[in-house]
Amino acid sequence: MSWDPQGQRVLITGASSGIGAALAVEMARGGALVGLAARRGDRLRQVLADVRDAGGDGWCWTLDLADLASVAPFAEQAWAEMGPIDVLVNNAGASRRRSMKRLTPDELDETMAVNFTGSARLTLALLPSMLERDSGAIVNVSSMGTQSMAFRTGAYGAAKAALNLFTEGLYFDLAGTRVRAHLFTPGATATEFSTPKPGNDDPFPQPPDALMAPVDVARALIAKLGNDDFEGFAAPALRETAQAKRADPNGYLERMIEMMARR
Repeated sequence: MSWDPQGQRVLITGASSGIGAALAVEMARGGALVGLAARRGDRLRQVLADVRDAGGDGWCWTLDLADLASVAPFAEQAWAEMGPIDVLVNNAGASRRRSMKRLTPDELDETMAVNFTGSARLTLALLPSMLERDSGAIVNVSSMGTQSMAFRTGAYGAAKAALNLFTEGLYFDLAGTRVRAHLFTPGATATEFSTPKPGNDDPFPQPPDALMAPVDVARALIAKLGNDDFEGFAAPALRETAQAKRADPNGYLERMIEMMARR
């Protein structure tokens, strides 16, 4: 079964670049009306222009999910301006590459707020209205760091792992309703996440051909909306990696430690 975005109202966080920006354009090409939220207003306005160039339309708002007090008022504003939201894509996130030996409590708190708590609060703010309509979908974008190895990304991986279990809880508790919860895991993607950032350790080296294009990840996420399964991956190889770790986590992590020691 395929999912048709025509006429759907889709709210996307982290929409100013990368996967979120590509998803906004792909949704617009399919006929969706898109709401865009992110911290960088200038980039958001450019993405909205790209959406309109693709034949769509939408709204954009500047939002910092780490400012937790702003999340509920934003949810109310987005619902009022967009109308009933059919799909929420919690895509916002910020990398934190830091060895656990050097991680500070403030860095941990900030990473959890951006990558988990803000998205969870936005979900909880919109969920009652979705339940009242008995219609909607929530897609939480995770990370392969929760499925493979959290090398120098322990805080980020922990935040995304919390999002994983939050989504699983939603999936169970929404059974019997027409509101769905999905977990979607992209792999390494050619976005700002894969580039050096001030205050972060250097990213893990990746050959260019190992990085997925944001548009391909976006298309995989749209395809995921065509089924009711809990979990989806951007590519079959990512599912195979996750299954290998789940089958033998001790052996998998030992092999990863040996691999890193050889680098």
